[in-house]
Amino acid sequence: MIANYRYLQASLFSFCIHAVLFLYIYGTFDSNTSQTLLISKPLQIELKFDLPSQDSKEQIPTAPEVIATPVEQASQDNVYSKATEFVQTKQNNALIKSNIANLLSEESEIELDRDKQEISMYAQKIISTIENAWMKPRNIPKDLVANLRLQIRSSGRIIGVDLVKSSGNIRFDNSALQAVRRVETFSFFHSIPKNLYESEFQIISISFNPS
Repeated sequence: MIANYRYLQASLFSFCIHAVLFLYIYGTFDSNTSQTLLISKPLQIELKFDLPSQDSKEQIPTAPEVIATPVEQASQDNVYSKATEFVQTKQNNALIKSNIANLLSEESEIELDRDKQEISMYAQKIISTIENAWMKPRNIPKDLVANLRLQIRSSGRIIGVDLVKSSGNIRFDNSALQAVRRVETFSFFHSIPKNLYESEFQIISISFNPS
C-alpha cells in the first residue's frame, strides 16, 4: 500500500515536471514565431510635421534690412576730391602770385618811366636856367661844350660848381662857370620829390652847349 502510494506520488511529480517542460517549450516556440512574423512584416511609417501657421510666420521677426554703403569707394572719391581741390588751389595761388608779380613789374616800369620823365624835365629846366643866365663871349667858335658838376641843396641853392672837362676855350669855360654863379638858386627845386632829389639832383653833371 505504501509502495503504491509512493509510486503514485512519483508519477504525479514526473507528470508535473513534463507538463511544465512542455508548456515552457511550446510557449517559447510560439513566442519566437509571433516575433518573427512581426519583424518580417514591412513597417509603414507616416511622418507628419507641424508646419508653422500664417500667424506664426507673421510673428517671426524679420532681420533688419542692411544697406551696404561703398565706404571704400566713398573714401577714394573723397581723397581724389581733396587732391583735385589741393591742385586747383596751388594752381590758383600760382596764378595769383604770377598776376601780382606782373602787376608789380608793370607798376615798377610805370614808376621808372615816370621818374625818367621827371628827371628829364628837371634836368632840362636846370640847363635852360643856366643858359638864360649865360653871357656869350665875343668871337668864340661854335659848338663848344664844357662839362660842369654842380652841388645843389634841396632848397635849390647851388653850393658848388666845378669844371669837369674843358671845352678847349678858356673864355667859353669861364662864361659857363659865371652863368652858374649868376643863377645861385633853382626856384623849382621845391617841387622835386625828396627821393628823386636825393638820388639824382644833389650832385649833377651837365654838358653846357648853348646854341
